[in-house]
Amino acid sequence: MALHAALPPNAARHAVHAMLGQPSTASAFRTPAARLAAPDALALSTPHRVAFLPLDRIGAKTTLRGDAEMRGWRFLVHHGDRIVAAATTVAGARGTHRLGHLNQGPFVAGTEQAIRRAEAHHATRQRHFEPVYLMVPALYVMALWLRDLEGERDRVMIIPPAPREFAAYGMLTARTFVARLVRLTGMPRSRSAKRRSATGR
Repeated sequence: MALHAALPPNAARHAVHAMLGQPSTASAFRTPAARLAAPDALALSTPHRVAFLPLDRIGAKTTLRGDAEMRGWRFLVHHGDRIVAAATTVAGARGTHRLGHLNQGPFVAGTEQAIRRAEAHHATRQRHFEPVYLMVPALYVMALWLRDLEGERDRVMIIPPAPREFAAYGMLTARTFVARLVRLTGMPRSRSAKRRSATGR
C-alpha cells in the first residue's frame, strides 16, 4: 500500500512559500539553474512531519512513539523535475510556523530515495504508514520513520550517510533501530563524526 502523509498545516506551507519568494533565497541554491530560477519556478512536494530524538532520551526503555519529539514539517523543493533542497519549518505558539532551514545536503536526495524504496518494500504493502523524517543528530543518524496507522508495527528506513551499524536504506523494526542507537551511544566516535553530528542535517 502507498504511504499516507499527514496533511501539513497551511501556516507551514505559507512559511516555506514566503521564503522561496525572497530574492536572497535563490542565491542560496547550489545549482546554477535553481539560482537563476524565478520563485514561481520552484515547487513543493512530499510534505512530511519532522521528529527529533535527543541523545538523553536514548536508553533501554526508549520507544520512538514515547520519546521522539514532533518538531515541524519538511517539504522537498523542486526546480523542474529535479529536487534541489528540503525546507523545514518549526512549529511555534498558536499554530504558527517559521522557517527552520533550507538544506541541500545528501539527506535531501536520500529522503526521496527512501520514500520510493519504502513504497515498494514488502513490509509496507499490507498496512498503512505515515512517513516521518526522523533526526538523531547526536549520533549522525537520519531516517524515514514509517509510523503504522493501524497499530504499532512501526518501521524505520535508514537514510545515508549513516554510521556503519546501519545499512543504507535498510528497513528495520522500530525496536531494532532503537537497540542499535543504544549500542552506538556506548561506542567512541571520531572527532570528525562529532563535528558532523552537531549540524543536525
